[in-house]
Amino acid sequence: MRNKIILIGSDNDYHKLLKKLFIYKSILYYNTIFVVENNIRNEMIDSIINALNIKKRKKRINFIYDQSCDLIDKKNRNMNICGFKNGKCYIQRKLKSEKCNGCCRMCMYQTKNGCSTKNLSCKMFNCSEVRKRYEVIEYDNLKLLKVLSLKNQIIIKSDYFSKREDVLKDLYSYTFTYSTLKIVFRITRDFIKKSIARCDYDKC
Repeated sequence: MRNKIILIGSDNDYHKLLKKLFIYKSILYYNTIFVVENNIRNEMIDSIINALNIKKRKKRINFIYDQSCDLIDKKNRNMNICGFKNGKCYIQRKLKSEKCNGCCRMCMYQTKNGCSTKNLSCKMFNCSEVRKRYEVIEYDNLKLLKVLSLKNQIIIKSDYFSKREDVLKDLYSYTFTYSTLKIVFRITRDFIKKSIARCDYDKC
C-alpha cells in the first residue's frame, strides 16, 4: 500500500478533493491509503477519507450508508423537526387532516416510537414546511455520497419506505435495472401488505 497525502488548508482545497473523488474511488487507487492533513476541522472530510480507505466494496457501502444516517441523526437530535403533536405533523395540523404520522403514514416500518429501521432516503426527505423552519441536511449537503457509484447515488435518492437491509442489497447489486425492479417489486408488495393488514393506529 502506498500513501496519498491530501492537503486541506482551505475551502478551495476541499472543493478540489470533491472534484477528484471520481478518480480517488476508482480501481487506480485500490492500493492507496489516503492521509489527510488539514487546517479545517470538517467531519465530512474525515468521513470521505475513511470511506476511500475502505477497499472492500460492501464494507465501503455500509460505512457510507450508516455514516450518512448518523450525520443526519446528529444534526436533528432532540429536535422535533416535523412538529409532531398528538401524532400529527405541521401540515396535517394546518390542513386539519384526519391522517396522522406525516409522510411516514404509509410505511410498514413506522411504530409508536418512531421508525423501526434506518432509511437514508427517508431521512433526507423534508417537506417545504420543514425546510422553511429548519436548516436540514439534504442530498447535496452529504458530499460523502459522492464516494458511491452513480447508480447507487440514484438509488439513495429514491429508495423510500424500505428497511436498511433491503436498501443495502439494492446498493450491492451491480446493475441499475436489477435494483430498480427489486425496488418496484418491494414497494408494490409492501403497499399490498399495508392495505390488507389491520392498522395499529385508529387513523392511518
